[in-house]
Amino acid sequence: MFVTLEKVAQIDPKSSDVFLLENYAAFQNSLYDLANVVPTLAKFYHQASEAYEQACTRLISMIIYYQFERLFQFARKIEDLMYSITPEEIPFQIGMSKSDLRKVLKASLSGVDKSIQAMYKKLQKYLNSDELLPSLWDKCKKEFLDKYESFAQLVAKVYPTENIPAVTEMRDLLASM
Repeated sequence: MFVTLEKVAQIDPKSSDVFLLENYAAFQNSLYDLANVVPTLAKFYHQASEAYEQACTRLISMIIYYQFERLFQFARKIEDLMYSITPEEIPFQIGMSKSDLRKVLKASLSGVDKSIQAMYKKLQKYLNSDELLPSLWDKCKKEFLDKYESFAQLVAKVYPTENIPAVTEMRDLLASM
């Protein structure tokens, strides 16, 4: 059944993760009680749980990167450069100056509340099942905070004199939504 589900999902790559996570969630919900009693079903229940989590992770990452692509691409460039040069040298690389950082911050974080609302609306738009929305939104907020926290740590290491919105500020903003 899972193999067929994966093949059907590949027909439309744009919505495959939504298709998968909704179907795996339905499978889990319908077998939860029975899987506790029948050991053979428990194996498939856990397999569905794992596949559900993977589909959630891919969908959430896609939604976050769609909304904050420039911010996290900048972070990825910093990480890549840190393999070959010291953090102090990064601001002197093309496209990595302090003013480049400020441009990325302004483009990505001015109106951050609207961007976060757009993430919620996109998630809501994709899902056919309203039951999954609260838990997926919580995962999305957590994933965004984790990514933003690593971005903030990179900026603190490479651009110590630059001020960016604090992680706690982002956490508070997400908690209010």
